[in-house]
Amino acid sequence: MDALRFRTMEKADLATVVKIENECQSHPWSLMQFLEGIDAGHSGWVVCREYEDKEVMLGFAVVSTVLDESTLLNICVRPAFQNQGVGRQVLEFLLQQASGENISRYFLEVRASNRIAIRLNESLGFRRLSVRKSYYPAIAGREDGLVYGCDLSSRDST
Repeated sequence: MDALRFRTMEKADLATVVKIENECQSHPWSLMQFLEGIDAGHSGWVVCREYEDKEVMLGFAVVSTVLDESTLLNICVRPAFQNQGVGRQVLEFLLQQASGENISRYFLEVRASNRIAIRLNESLGFRRLSVRKSYYPAIAGREDGLVYGCDLSSRDST
């Protein structure tokens, strides 16, 4: 299997990004939200793999950075590629990028029901900082958001 490639998200990628977002999320971001993020200076990354000389986008991530802190705003892996380590590789790539940019703290938020993402985050050194009660819209009512942080200056580099 070919290695994953990461590259900066471009406006030309947004049709595919929104398609992936809609395949994965019960309450997806709109095209306008992605455009506003790019215009606001958020970093967008896409993860791709070559198949038969064609680039296939497997997922993406959107990150906000202010001074020496970054926040993962959105991460998504196409359903056909989930549970294959792609999400882990994306998050590891993002943390490596942040370390190279002298980012000292990294934050993210996850739905309380997303046990797979919680285990992944914790395995990479993230620790739960707080709970945002009833933060996310859910199919039935609302759901808590769990805020996680990782101190990159003390993170084990293994």
